[in-house]
Amino acid sequence: MDYFEYLKNTNGIELNEQQRQAALFDYGNALVLSTAGSGKTTVIIARTGRLLYENKCISKILTITFSKMAATDMKDRFQNYFKEQYRHKVEFSTIHSFSYKIVRDFFRKKGIKFEILKNNYLVLGEILKSHYSQSYFSYVSDEEIETLSSAIGFVKNMMIDPKNYRDYGIEIKEFDKLFEKYSIYKSQNKLIDFDDMLVYAYKILLKSKHYRDWIKSTYQYVQIDEMQDTSKIQHEIIKLISNDNLFMVGDDDQAIYSFRGSYPDFMLEFKNIYKDGKIFYLDNNYRSDRNIVESAKNFIEKNKKRFKKSIRTDNPKENTINVVKFDSRKEQSKLVISEILKYVSEITSTVGILYRYNMSAMILANSLYENGIDFYIKEDKTKFFNSFVLNDVVAFLNLALNPKDRESFARIYYKSYTYFTKGMCQMVLNSPREDLSVFDILDNCSGFDYYVYDRIKQFKTDINYLNKLKPNDAVRYIKLGLEYMGYLERMQEEGRNNLSNSLHILEIIEEIGSYCSSIKEFINKIYSLQDVIKNASENKNASVTLSTIHGAKGLEYDFVFMLDNLDGEFPSDIKGMNKETYGRILEEERRIFYVGMTRAKKVLNITVPGVPSLFINELMQMNIRDVDYNLKIGQKVNHNKFGNGVVVDITKSTVLIRFVKGKARSFDIKTTLENKIIQII
Repeated sequence: MDYFEYLKNTNGIELNEQQRQAALFDYGNALVLSTAGSGKTTVIIARTGRLLYENKCISKILTITFSKMAATDMKDRFQNYFKEQYRHKVEFSTIHSFSYKIVRDFFRKKGIKFEILKNNYLVLGEILKSHYSQSYFSYVSDEEIETLSSAIGFVKNMMIDPKNYRDYGIEIKEFDKLFEKYSIYKSQNKLIDFDDMLVYAYKILLKSKHYRDWIKSTYQYVQIDEMQDTSKIQHEIIKLISNDNLFMVGDDDQAIYSFRGSYPDFMLEFKNIYKDGKIFYLDNNYRSDRNIVESAKNFIEKNKKRFKKSIRTDNPKENTINVVKFDSRKEQSKLVISEILKYVSEITSTVGILYRYNMSAMILANSLYENGIDFYIKEDKTKFFNSFVLNDVVAFLNLALNPKDRESFARIYYKSYTYFTKGMCQMVLNSPREDLSVFDILDNCSGFDYYVYDRIKQFKTDINYLNKLKPNDAVRYIKLGLEYMGYLERMQEEGRNNLSNSLHILEIIEEIGSYCSSIKEFINKIYSLQDVIKNASENKNASVTLSTIHGAKGLEYDFVFMLDNLDGEFPSDIKGMNKETYGRILEEERRIFYVGMTRAKKVLNITVPGVPSLFINELMQMNIRDVDYNLKIGQKVNHNKFGNGVVVDITKSTVLIRFVKGKARSFDIKTTLENKIIQII
């Protein structure tokens, strides 16, 4: 029986002509350019099955992908199609798992003992603390540790000399010294981390012909999924094992992991690297409404560094893309909640709420919880609750509530205009007078210059003043009145903090504070929200999912909301760079946005709680539907007092309605909708 007939008869799978041609490829180097929703996984599995069904493979077929979930999904789907008949002939693996097997086998045969460093954050944290022990800013935040860990992984994946870190946009002060200290620690303790697996595997394969030949004899065919996510060192490993027989599948328009060292240039340079290589195209999006596909296509084609290819669909045009504008994230949240309540009434519907940065989830998660909507948060959002900015703000507020709180004082004593010293902090911490406030303890100490006592008095007044403010105003006062902003700026100058990220966190904290009437209520809200997020991260069966766009890659939802498309935020503020760097970063940001758009199957809502971003302006030029508060010209509405009417004009803040009985009247959009004075008919 012909293989494709077998596939159709036994599994109900019928490939289109493009998919069939790719699956028919036998030996050599090939690149399959697969647009979003075009069935790339089906092609990989179908080709794997065909090579085995037609006895083309003598040894094994290795398929490498870049996440454990993707590898497991491929393995499960293959077994569903072919049961157990080819189980010993196929292997689906992540690149790290595959590399680890090489390292483990080589080290065992050489008698070298080693262990996997499962949590490098603890080690890096201690290295940073030691490194900054003489610095005034000796506290090390989780963000600093994560940034250092990411930079180390980036350097390894891009095969960069750590001494040249400044040439690659790494702003961590003395990164090369930190990198060396980390390497020495691992060497002394016989440890390797996640990316060391790649480094050692590459060195072993490069230097040992025996191991290269062993791998090549074990795997006759090598296939790579998500080729656009391959880093330099990963690609070098793949080239060493593939025996000039490599089947690569990916989409350069979905290359969004440069921060992890992914290097899509390997795809773009395919014809130069593999002179006799063949390119296949999968251009039919089976997932999305035609309006979404066509708009996403027009949007991504603004990128210059990409393959020119067709992006199409046979799906009909049933829904428009909505760009909805608001004045605040709170208003954005209200609209999303009201729309979700409509969508989740469809029992089988799925809703994806996507955003560029994790912080965007906080306000909406709170609103979903308060409205009784079940939801799942895909990534671990506890980073927000561990952020040093949030904990600094809470420390300022706790000190305002309890002036005897020495722990809070110790956290923030040098983070405002005071410039209190470590010695002054120790005086507070070591004082036996538990009945005194931290300010009284300092005031009772002798030997300070006169101006120091003035600062102590002023700081006490300012901290007490926080109690008189609403929480969101208190956060602003900490930022500006207490000059916390200056501390954040100094931290950025030290290369230890990204100021724009910190300001984003402060904005979210202010927004959460606007829901509360007192500081005590605000602090309780933070802790209760943390519990909500933790519970939601385990709620995988919910029909509503909150995720970063990076976390949603490879997934799809019936209804999608893309949040916080603000000027300077998405795309991120990338001013002050040279033209080449600016262009490269902007193109990746556009690819991230494109990935977000193409997660939607039926409806795509793009929300703007403030000044629209560059990408929103581009969409507007493509005649994407522009909506203010979900109102549009020509829409029929009902007013509580004046009855039925039609929207005849909309400005940024007002709506003009012509009523059936009477003249046209102008109303403030915010007031009328929030108070339900008008309803859409």
